[in-house]
Amino acid sequence: MRGIKSIIGVAISAIFAASLPETAHGQTPPISRLTIYIGYSATSGIGYDTYGRVLARVYGKYLPGSPVVTASNRPGAGSMTLANYVANVAAKDGSEIGLVGRGVAMDRLIYGSASPAKFDATKQRWLGSMNNEVGGFYISDTAPVKTLDEVLAGKPLTVGSAGASSDLHAFALVMNSIFGAKLKIIDGYPGTNEILLALERGEVDGLIGYSWGAAKTGSAAMLQSGKLVNILQLGLKKHPELPNLTLITDLVNTPDEKQFMELVFARQTMGRPLMAPEGTPSAIVQALRDGFDKAMKDPELIETAKKIGLEVDSTTGAEVQALVEGLHHLPTAVIERAQKLLAKK
Repeated sequence: MRGIKSIIGVAISAIFAASLPETAHGQTPPISRLTIYIGYSATSGIGYDTYGRVLARVYGKYLPGSPVVTASNRPGAGSMTLANYVANVAAKDGSEIGLVGRGVAMDRLIYGSASPAKFDATKQRWLGSMNNEVGGFYISDTAPVKTLDEVLAGKPLTVGSAGASSDLHAFALVMNSIFGAKLKIIDGYPGTNEILLALERGEVDGLIGYSWGAAKTGSAAMLQSGKLVNILQLGLKKHPELPNLTLITDLVNTPDEKQFMELVFARQTMGRPLMAPEGTPSAIVQALRDGFDKAMKDPELIETAKKIGLEVDSTTGAEVQALVEGLHHLPTAVIERAQKLLAKK
C-alpha cells in the first residue's frame, strides 16, 4: 500500500503542476451540451446507471455554459465497448464523456495484448469518481455451497459475469488463481441486474464484485430474506457496515500476494469513474473536473442520494488520474504476476 500511495502522491503533484499554466489564463469556452454515456444497462437497483443519472440532474449547473446534460446507456463487454468509444470516437470538446467500469483503466495493464481495450488508460482524462467501492461475493440460498470455506475448499460454483473486462469476471479469476476456487464463469450478461435475474431463475449460483452500496439498497429484500448471502468483501479496506465479514486481502500473507491484491483491488478506489478522451483541451478537462467536484456537494444530489440509499464518497479527477498512472508504474514483477494469474480470460 505504501508504494502505491507514494507513487500516487508524486503523480498528483505532477498533474497539478502541469495544469496550472493552462487553467490560469483565458476563459473556458462554454459547453453547449453534454452526454454522459453509461457503460451498463439500466437497472432497477443501485448501480452505474443510477449514479450516472443522479449526476446528470445537477452537473450542468456547474459547467461553463450551463449545458443540458443527458444520460444514455451504451452497455457491452463490461463497459469496454463504451470505453473504446470514448477513447477513439467521442468528441473532444467536452460534449461526450463516459461512466465506465472501475476495472477498465487496468484491463490493458493486466491483460496486455489480450485486452479488448484499444487505448492507453494513462492518456485518457479521468474526471473523478462518485464513490469508493467495497464489493461482495454473493451466493443464492439454493447454491451448492453455503460458506466461504466451502468455496476456498474448491467446491464448484457457477457465477455470472458482465463480460471478460468486468470486475465480476476478474474477481472470479482471482478466486480461482490465488485461492484454488472452482468458479465457473458465465459471461454475456449486460449488467448486474440481469445476473441477479439469472440467479433467481437458477441459471447461476452467485456473483462476485457486486458492490455492497448497491446491494444493500437494490437487493435489500433478497438480502433480508436470505435468498442472497454475502460471504466475502472485496477491496483494500473493510466497509464500516461490514466489520465482521472477511476481507479478501486478509486471506493472503506473502508480500507478492499482497502486492497483487493491491493492483487488482485498487480499482475499488475509483468505484464509479468518469472518463473523457485523450486530446480534450486541458481547460475543458479542468472545467469538467471542477464541475464534478462541485456537483458532488450539490444539495439536490446529496438529498437524492440519501433518499434512495446511494453511497456517495467522491474522488477527484486528479486523484483518479494519479491512481491510474501510479498503477502503471508498479514494479514489473507485480504486473507480470497479475498478467500470468489472470491470463485466462
